[in-house]
Amino acid sequence: MEFVDLKSSEVHVEEVAIARLTEEQVFELSKESLRFKSWTSFRISLIMLVQGCNQAGYGIDWAVISGVNAYPAWHAYFGFGSSGVTYATINALMTIGTVCGAPFLSFADVIGRRGINFVGNFIVLLAALLQGFSINLPMFMAGRFFLGFGSALMSSPQYMAEVAPAHLRGQLVGIFGACFQIGSLGMNAALIGFSNIEGNWGWRIPLLLEGLFPAIVCCTIYFLTPESPRYMIMRGHEDKARKMIARYQTTEGDNPNHPLCDVMVMQIKDSLASENSRNREIWDFRPFGRKGARFRILVLILYSFFQQWNGGGIIGQYLVPALETVGITKPIEQLGINLGSTAVYFVFTLVGSVIIDKFYRRTLIFAGLISFILLQTIVTITSWQFSLHGTKVQAGLTVTWIFVFQVCSSTLIATMHNLYPVEILSLALRAKGMALYGLVQGAAGTANNYGISVGISKIGYKIWTVYIAYNCIQLVLSYFLFPETYGLSLEEIDTVFETPGVNPVKMSLDIQKAKKEKAKLEAERAAHGEL
Repeated sequence: MEFVDLKSSEVHVEEVAIARLTEEQVFELSKESLRFKSWTSFRISLIMLVQGCNQAGYGIDWAVISGVNAYPAWHAYFGFGSSGVTYATINALMTIGTVCGAPFLSFADVIGRRGINFVGNFIVLLAALLQGFSINLPMFMAGRFFLGFGSALMSSPQYMAEVAPAHLRGQLVGIFGACFQIGSLGMNAALIGFSNIEGNWGWRIPLLLEGLFPAIVCCTIYFLTPESPRYMIMRGHEDKARKMIARYQTTEGDNPNHPLCDVMVMQIKDSLASENSRNREIWDFRPFGRKGARFRILVLILYSFFQQWNGGGIIGQYLVPALETVGITKPIEQLGINLGSTAVYFVFTLVGSVIIDKFYRRTLIFAGLISFILLQTIVTITSWQFSLHGTKVQAGLTVTWIFVFQVCSSTLIATMHNLYPVEILSLALRAKGMALYGLVQGAAGTANNYGISVGISKIGYKIWTVYIAYNCIQLVLSYFLFPETYGLSLEEIDTVFETPGVNPVKMSLDIQKAKKEKAKLEAERAAHGEL
C-alpha cells in the first residue's frame, strides 16, 4: 500500500506514517497494561480527586461572581450596578491577574508541576479570604486580582495530560474539565439558599467558600499525586520517572522495566532530542523562535481567543444583565436559571468527555462553532422580538436557546479546552506555552469582560451579533490553521509541526488518512487469515 507522497517538501508521509503508526501500539499496550479493577486505577482516581478540586475551585468562582451579581445587598454595599464599568472591572481584574501570573507558570519546569500547582492554590486561598472579608471596593478588587494570579499557576490541564495513561488521556482530561461544573453547580445551588440570608453575610459566605477547594489541594497534592514523568526526565531522574509510570499506568505497579515504561520513556527522550532542548533555563524562550514552534504558537493564540470570545462568557458571568434584556429581573428567577444552565452544562460535559476520543478534534471544533453561530442568531431574533412585543413567549424562547447553547458548548467544545492546547505543544514548549496560553486568555478575557458589560449596558441584546461575527471568522481560521491531533500521542504530534516544508494541517490530515488505509489493509488481511 502506498501513502501520499509530499514531493514538494521532499518528505514522504508514507515514511512518517509507517514510522509513527507503529506508535498506535502505545495505546494498545496502555490498555493491556492497566486493568480497570486494580489498585492502580484507584491511585488514578485519587489523582483525579485532587486535580479535580482545582477545576471545582475555579468553577466556584465562576458561579460566585455571576451569582452575587443578583444580590441587591452586594450592589448596595459597594455601590454599583449589575453591568457597566465597575462590574466589568471586577470581572476583568480576575483575568488581569491571570495575565500577570501566567509568565510564572514556566516555573513548573523548575519546581515541578505539583510545586507550581501548590503555590497557585495557596495564593487563591489567601485571595478568597481577602475578598470575603473586604471592607471596601479596593480591597475586594485586590482579592480579585490575586485570585486570577493564583489561578494562572494551576497547571492541572498540563499535568493531567502528562500523567494520564495514553488510552485514557482524553476521557480523564474530559472528566477533569467536568469538575469545573461540579464546583459551579454546587455553588449555584448554594447561592439560592444564601440569597435568603439578610445583610452582608449572604454574599460574604460564598466568596469565602472560594478558598475551600484550594485548601484541599494544598493539603493533599504532595501525598496523593505523583510528579509528572516528563518533568522527572527533564530534570535527569529517569529512574523515578519509570517508577511513576509503573505505579500509575500499569496493573503490576512495581515493575520499572515494564514494556510500557520503556516505550513512554523513549517517547519523552525522543521529543527532547528532536527539540534540541538541552537548555532548561527558566527564562530561555529560544525554542519559540523555530519555525515549527511559531506555527504551534499561532494555533495556541487563536485557540486562546476562541475559548474566551465564543459567547459563552455572557452566559457564564453576565447572565444576570443578559436576562434583564428580556425582562427577567427577579433575583430568585435569575439564580434558578443560572443553576439550571450550570446543571445542563455539567451533564453534557460528561457526555463530551465520553465522545471526545470517538471524533476528530477538528470535527468537534467545527460542529461547535457552527452550532454557536446558529443558536446565537436565534437568540438575537427572539430577543429582538421581545424588544418589540415584550411577551413571555419570546423571553422563554430566549432562555430555551441559551440552554441549548450550553448543551452544544459542553458536549462539543468544553472538553477540548483542557486537551487541545496541551496536545499541540511539544515537551520543550509545554510549560512556557501553557503560560502563554494563560497570558493570552487573560488578555482576551479582560477585553471580553469590558466588552460584554459595557456592550450590554449600551446596546442590550444586540451584543450577540458581535459574537456571531467573531465565530464566523474563527470557523474559517480553524479550518485552515488547526491541525488534527486525534489518535496521536503527545510526542507523535511533534512530527506534524516539525516536518520541514509541509503545512501542518495537511500533514495531520494525510497521516490520519494513512492510518485509516493501514487499518483497512490489516482488517482485510485478518479477514483472509493473513495475520
